[in-house]
Amino acid sequence: IIFSDHKGKDEKGKTKKLTAKIKEAMQLIINDELEKLIDSKQIQLDAVKLAENHGVVFIDEIDKVVAPKKNRSADTSGEGVQQDLLPLIEGCVVTLKDGTTIKTDNVLFICSGAFHIAKPSEMIAELQGRLPVRVELSDLTENDFYRILTEPAFNQIKQNQELLKTEGVGLNFTEDAIRR
Repeated sequence: IIFSDHKGKDEKGKTKKLTAKIKEAMQLIINDELEKLIDSKQIQLDAVKLAENHGVVFIDEIDKVVAPKKNRSADTSGEGVQQDLLPLIEGCVVTLKDGTTIKTDNVLFICSGAFHIAKPSEMIAELQGRLPVRVELSDLTENDFYRILTEPAFNQIKQNQELLKTEGVGLNFTEDAIRR
């Protein structure tokens, strides 16, 4: 049996004899034939097409490249990073390590950040214009925390009760204890 890849060859690439039980040999032959059916170039073309048309890039902690107005002179590198992000978000051709190129024109860019120190409005204007949708979250309330602790099917309270139950310890919380 001669296989199309290295399975039946020695270090020098010469064909070598391979001994296997019939069941194992059948699986080797099936795998070898299946590999012949796969068109690697078409898979790569499909992957690039999917990335270009349905790709999502998530940039976390975008607030770290935004310097507050009072510190602008101290940190100019953050503005440089923002300038470098612009072509990617606007749409350009990116070359990957293997030489594959991907157009970012239709890629969805999602950015997030806490913005404790800086504000989104302190990003460079061009970047603000490319990231038009902004969602701001409010602080969690006491009732929000209660709901988080009690409503999910596998909430923290139930998880801890079940965990302690494995050690033979019963744990119950009163409504007042949960609310505190």
